Amino acid sequence: MRRVSGFILLVLTCSAAAVLAGSVVSEFRGEPARNKVTLKWTSEAEINLKGFEIERGLDDKTFERIAVVEAKGSATTKTDYVYEDNTVFKSSLRVYYYRLKIVDRDGSFTYSNTISVNPTISSARATWGSIKAMFR
Repeated sequence: MRRVSGFILLVLTCSAAAVLAGSVVSEFRGEPARNKVTLKWTSEAEINLKGFEIERGLDDKTFERIAVVEAKGSATTKTDYVYEDNTVFKSSLRVYYYRLKIVDRDGSFTYSNTISVNPTISSARATWGSIKAMFR
């Protein structure tokens, strides 16, 4: 009997955690490329998930939303997502920090881990980004 009670408690605990998070992001990574960063993540058990807000920062503390990706998965399958950030040339800094804001349909949210990526920026794009910044 104790075994059954412990099993039921474990199932309820895991179930509640999945519902609160809306999704389990099992992998989140950034791949640097020339003049862009490709973000890839895998989502599992999407329950009442509205989508993902992609946030970027120039440090690991201050972020701003750069894109929204709607959920397309289900509660029973893994879903792979890809987003390309083609706006990395707008800053002279070379390290970018990213995180996912995982948003449920009821408005609650959680954050993924934060990753850092160091893309290769062409000198022409870096110069153009600097020129644009002067006129803001």
